[in-house]
Amino acid sequence: MQNNNLIHNNFTAKQLKLPLSLDIKIPIDSEARTFDEVFRKIEVKKYLISDKGQRGRIGYNPVQMLKLILFCQMEKIQSLRDMEKAAKNDIRIMWLTDELKPSHQTIKTFMDTYLLENIENIFHEFNKYYIKDEQIDTDIVYIDGTKIESAANKYTFIWRGSVTKYLDKLHLKISKYMEQFNKRYQTYDIYFPLYETYEVNYLEHIQNFLTKQMTEQDVQIKSGKGSRKTYLQKDYEFIHESITKLKAYKEHLSIIGHDRNSYAKTDKDATFMHLKEDHMRNSQLKPAYNVQIGVSDEYIMHLDIFNDRSDYKTFVPFIEGYYKRYGKYPKYPVADAGYGGLTNYRYLKLNNMELYQKYGMYSKDTTDKKRKQDPYFTFNLIKDGKDFIATNGDRLLYKYTNNRGNDVYELPNGKSKEINVENISYQKEAIKNLTSDKGINFRIQRSIQVEGAFGVLKESFNLRRFRRKGTQNVKLEFYLTAIGYNLDKYHNKKYRITH
Repeated sequence: MQNNNLIHNNFTAKQLKLPLSLDIKIPIDSEARTFDEVFRKIEVKKYLISDKGQRGRIGYNPVQMLKLILFCQMEKIQSLRDMEKAAKNDIRIMWLTDELKPSHQTIKTFMDTYLLENIENIFHEFNKYYIKDEQIDTDIVYIDGTKIESAANKYTFIWRGSVTKYLDKLHLKISKYMEQFNKRYQTYDIYFPLYETYEVNYLEHIQNFLTKQMTEQDVQIKSGKGSRKTYLQKDYEFIHESITKLKAYKEHLSIIGHDRNSYAKTDKDATFMHLKEDHMRNSQLKPAYNVQIGVSDEYIMHLDIFNDRSDYKTFVPFIEGYYKRYGKYPKYPVADAGYGGLTNYRYLKLNNMELYQKYGMYSKDTTDKKRKQDPYFTFNLIKDGKDFIATNGDRLLYKYTNNRGNDVYELPNGKSKEINVENISYQKEAIKNLTSDKGINFRIQRSIQVEGAFGVLKESFNLRRFRRKGTQNVKLEFYLTAIGYNLDKYHNKKYRITH
């Protein structure tokens, strides 16, 4: 009887088969081909030269390493270990990098060596390509910010208020102690003056005096239970402890600086802020950074990282950074109510930019009917010399100009009203611009483009908490994410992909 069972002794499902070229395996509309198309036209080699001398074996090709990192960002692969894994398993990355397979530590070393200082330049090299290829109108920039949590421990906070309170108590304690101190040493014909505040150098001078006396009198340092310390030892320990505390408080205030009220000990550049993601629902402050972006035609054109909680204070340095990169100011910097105000309006007018930024009371000034019908409503007042005339005929009498630069007027009922004529003119111009057809379109596009960009960054790119610490490292992380976002946007536009 014939046996029909076929026996393949030498067959294996994993046997080598054609094609051997990875290029054949990559679809024509693949993200890898879009990335390769853009990357070939970007000049990045000049940014991949390290100042550190070459030691040991020759490293990986820096251009190929950059391809690996940036394509992973485009594919929303953020962690170093995931990049290492993708390099070994993703045929698109093998095709792009000529089968480069670095370890996660090698990738980190490359970032720290080449990208920490140059990532901003690389980001703007890509943007130059988008501007030329997509005909992006950089005169219109939609600006907004969000707060993203730091990698710092949320319970390592240092508060300015607490430090200054303890510092004041320390100064008072030293003064009280010095009164008794001078009485004890009046036989030495020496007197140390008392002050409201004390400096480290002054206390160190007292410490040197005590050290000299302890040496001359051969004082033995005692410690432990039941030991009786001399007054010299007690005074020395008090001054030494005061110096230590004073140095610590001064260092805390130096790190906090003039514009902050807090910092995290495990990430000294992070400031404690209210975040939108409040899982405990107790308004708990968390260490975070204020991230600002400017979007044009759906691409992130500029970004910056601040440790100031207020969007208002970031506006001028953000626009100046934009000017530094693109050599011009945007004609229409469109922003929400957190950015409009006298200082920013002055800056915009000085640099020939249009006022398309809401101010704090914009919504009430334009929609509150009761407010608009008030005879003392600021926009309804008519200037008459130094005074104002209300719509009901009442006269608001000028009294004086306060230290904030606002004119104070007395109302008929005896109350006072502050008015800043310059700010009123700016607010009227902003209302006129924002309620025009162009302004309405700008407001719609701002909410779509810049708030939409933050939505994609947080949801798709999972940018809810930074992995790195320190402003420079956080900037590197966010620039990489922004490059990936723009590459993904370019690919989606090219093939009309909608999410």
